[in-house]
Amino acid sequence: MANEWETFVKKFADMKEGEQEIFIKSITAGQSKYDTKHVRAKVAKSKKTLPKGDVLWLRSESGARHAEPWCVEILEELPEWVPGKPWENVLDALDRINKGASGNPKKSAAPDFRM
Repeated sequence: MANEWETFVKKFADMKEGEQEIFIKSITAGQSKYDTKHVRAKVAKSKKTLPKGDVLWLRSESGARHAEPWCVEILEELPEWVPGKPWENVLDALDRINKGASGNPKKSAAPDFRM
């Protein structure tokens, strides 16, 4: 049985196909159900595009679930935090990381700011 995950977006149109950093929550039955991971992953709208991918459900900020599942293939688990201000929306922080300073999608993982 494939794993099932969900992720949150401000608007469904915000989710793009390709490699990106996202937070995903397991919704697969078992001990790790509801565990959240910060990952670098490939995301696709279709299983045809990402045959090895797990099921990924998109949810809006208000919790509405997208009608069709997407697919996700986890490439790397990242630290469980993202750089930002404590009161900042995590979706804004992830958007900044994924776009990088130039506004183009970022190819590498988040920098390590630990001391």
